[in-house]
Amino acid sequence: MTDDDLARALRRLDPAETPLDAPLPLDAERRLRQILDRPPVRRRRRPALAWASAAAIALILAIVAGGLWMPGTSASALTPTPLVYTATPGDAAEVIAEAQARLAAGDGGVTAERRSLSLGWYFSASPDGAEATVFRREWVDLRWKEDLSGSVVTTAAEATNADGDTVPNVDPTPGTVVGELRFVRNQFRPLSPAPPDASADAMRALVVSTTGAADTLTAGDAMVGVRSLQGEWTLDDAQQSALLDVLADAPGLRVLGITQDRLGREVVGLAGIPSTTANTDVTLLLSTDTGRIVGFESALIDANTDLDLPAGSLTEYALWDVQDREDAPR
Repeated sequence: MTDDDLARALRRLDPAETPLDAPLPLDAERRLRQILDRPPVRRRRRPALAWASAAAIALILAIVAGGLWMPGTSASALTPTPLVYTATPGDAAEVIAEAQARLAAGDGGVTAERRSLSLGWYFSASPDGAEATVFRREWVDLRWKEDLSGSVVTTAAEATNADGDTVPNVDPTPGTVVGELRFVRNQFRPLSPAPPDASADAMRALVVSTTGAADTLTAGDAMVGVRSLQGEWTLDDAQQSALLDVLADAPGLRVLGITQDRLGREVVGLAGIPSTTANTDVTLLLSTDTGRIVGFESALIDANTDLDLPAGSLTEYALWDVQDREDAPR
């Protein structure tokens, strides 16, 4: 690839709306890193993939070299208050069976779609690790097509304090597009280019491919895989039920109980510890109304003295099935 080829590739990422030196939103950068680090799926007629990936990597390196981008007004090193679980609805097998029964009895209103819309909150440290920064909530809207082109658009949501209460008069205002990245044809590397089969074997293969699990897929690893798949697809009820089959077979699964998520929806929390991040406890939230997987959270098990964060501090949450909210991107 010549310098001229790379320059043309960079311009094609988004020649109209987004300058080449525009910052990526934090989650978009994270997602793009995951996509580009993933081994390419073997597929015929993919000659354009090499230059597209090289262009995207060059863009990331330029952004990272300039430092972390902080959307909106930063706050103190507080993290959202952990969810409080007040009841135990049964063991893991019972919780999953109940969720699958609700999925089977659902109206089938959700169809598989090459889109992932989430409302999330993300934590990041300053580059030198000396100070922690809390970012506002953001809508992350990934849309992609069968030809593997698409976009990630990040939109500012309402700002909140550590307890989740709205904090008014903070820039940028909710609804402001704070980051946009476009993928050219054949650039995106999804876990599954076609709608995933609604079978436990197919879902397990997808989850394993994103976690790198070897002999045993632990509950924490399975949850990380579910988060990755949900970050690329809107899955229908049958597909989600198959994902729950994978989770049911994973050792280390814990039931946290019933609570309300950060949008006020009643959910059941299931937790596990990923094998690759020993100081992280992750949680999947299942709707008690629909049985669907509607949330993911990540928290510290032990205190992080470098960032001055106590044990239990939340480092990420993402909420799905949020398309019907009035403030959701359209």
